[in-house]
Amino acid sequence: MIGRFARLGSYKELFDIKELASCLAGGALALGAFIMEGRPGFPVWLPLALASASVLGNGLPIVLGALRGLRERRMNVDELVSIALVASVLQGEILSAAVVAFIMTLGALVEEAVSESARRSIQALARMTPEHATRLEDGREEIVPLGQVRPGDRLLVKPGERIPVDAEIVAGITAVDESSITGESIPRERREGDPVLAGTLNHNGVIEIRATQVGADTTLGKVIRLVTEAEAQKPRAARVVDRYARWFTPVVLACAALAWAFSGDAGRAVAVLVAGCPCALLMAAPTATVAAVGRAARAGVLIKGGQYLEEAARVQVMLFDKTGTLTKGEPRVDEVAACEPLGRDELLACAAGAEQNCNHPLARAVLKAAHYARVGVRKAERVLAEIGLGVKALVGGSLVEVGSAEMNGGAAVLPAPLRQCLERIQERGATALVVSLDHTPVGVLGVSDTVKPTAAATIKRLRGLGFTHLGMLSGDHERAVNRLAADLELDQAWAGLKPQDKLAVIEDFQKRGLRVAFVGDGVNDAPALARADMGVAMGALGTDVALETADVALTRDDISRLPFLVRLGRRSVAIIRLNIALAVIFNALAILGGGWGLLTPVWASLAHNLGSIVVVLLSASLALFRDREPA
Repeated sequence: MIGRFARLGSYKELFDIKELASCLAGGALALGAFIMEGRPGFPVWLPLALASASVLGNGLPIVLGALRGLRERRMNVDELVSIALVASVLQGEILSAAVVAFIMTLGALVEEAVSESARRSIQALARMTPEHATRLEDGREEIVPLGQVRPGDRLLVKPGERIPVDAEIVAGITAVDESSITGESIPRERREGDPVLAGTLNHNGVIEIRATQVGADTTLGKVIRLVTEAEAQKPRAARVVDRYARWFTPVVLACAALAWAFSGDAGRAVAVLVAGCPCALLMAAPTATVAAVGRAARAGVLIKGGQYLEEAARVQVMLFDKTGTLTKGEPRVDEVAACEPLGRDELLACAAGAEQNCNHPLARAVLKAAHYARVGVRKAERVLAEIGLGVKALVGGSLVEVGSAEMNGGAAVLPAPLRQCLERIQERGATALVVSLDHTPVGVLGVSDTVKPTAAATIKRLRGLGFTHLGMLSGDHERAVNRLAADLELDQAWAGLKPQDKLAVIEDFQKRGLRVAFVGDGVNDAPALARADMGVAMGALGTDVALETADVALTRDDISRLPFLVRLGRRSVAIIRLNIALAVIFNALAILGGGWGLLTPVWASLAHNLGSIVVVLLSASLALFRDREPA
């Protein structure tokens, strides 16, 4: 009962009006007993009966909660209050027991109500999905419960309505507010063929959409699940508290026994038992974690658990992937060099055939170039992506390989014209893709990308937060990598890396005792994301691989959220430490006050609840954390 807020996930029940009414009724009975006690005109048994009924109403649930916790062999602080209540009853202090039970129960409900402010951002996500959808069947509009919508159904969404499922627009054009998922406040134009997400707001157009994911499988559903599961992943501070919490009960029992032994006053022992309940200490980390994780989700930052908030506060080294992370990830093919017997269009057709099922930005650039050139893309078979190198596939019965020069022995094996083209592309800082047909190099594609407009400012802000190691890990060639690193004023850059090479760089920093964060696209960089102390996946909107591999996922390609993540992590750790310190101080002073006879059991219960509420309010402040530093 009292201790139900002590563990993450154990305070999910909403504020219950029935519990409040029951608590207030018990308080009214105690008040009636207090007024009648010793007053002429009232039978002696009546105030005793009212106080006893109050104890049963408010105290019995506490005692039952303690017994349940003991039976399940889990930590429960209700036993201290239960012992105090039973001791008061045995002493004949029925009215004192009734007042203590009322204050403790009311305090628990107030803590619950205040705790809800730390969870509102998570609850708001769940409210983003409408309960009904307008389904189109044979030209007719039919409003159906959302649970009846299936993938492939055609739906109508009008201006001002929230999009009910993840879908693709099949007709119409509109502006969509995606702030509920990505944190981006500016509506983005969406037209036929574009994807739209459940829970986002359709601003000004009438659109017809085809459902692709429904229910828990939508991006919003994954976000809610991820944020909810994050509550169970405790930061180190919470685990330390848990280890020591098992000693709280015997220590407080010993203090109560000593107070009774030295004073001969059982009331002091009862006050020590009530004051010694470590609710505030046990709530110090869970409530802060919930508030911070929910706040981050509103900003488009999905954090898998409290320990990763702590890692965000501790990281000293931040390493970035290049393509799609520091650059826009929207490269375009601006140079095509083909060798006999292939012509330019046939080279693009072969390359696009091999790349057609890949999600890497460079693959999308090749496909786009083939589309603009109006060349047919043949079906690929036996597609194999070699992480960090390129892709292989059978296209038209021939083995086509598209990737870096290192995929087939380096630049030295290229024919002179292709080698000169490759060097020219690299000289201007672009990326060169070598296309081979049956292991023979037949062409080179030059692909250019642009730096994200927020990259330089983000690097500057991270440096202002105290980062002295900011670097880039890339599989691209040295000239392009060094040029970008110089433009962004990074401390160090590594070029031509394979996935295992990126791991080696990360491990080298870790061997030197440094905590490393790696920021990548969540697909090609999965090993590095997993090995870093904190892996951050960029643009993870709807990407299962990123959500599974990374510790933190940014719902859109915006690295400007990284300073916010670091600052939120540091503030969360500071709040948790402050909570723990205040909780220990409150408990220690209240126990001393009870032991010395300065606090009655009633005042001890008030002091106990005051400490818990202060801790919860401090945690709830994280829900209001600013997304940007003040100018």
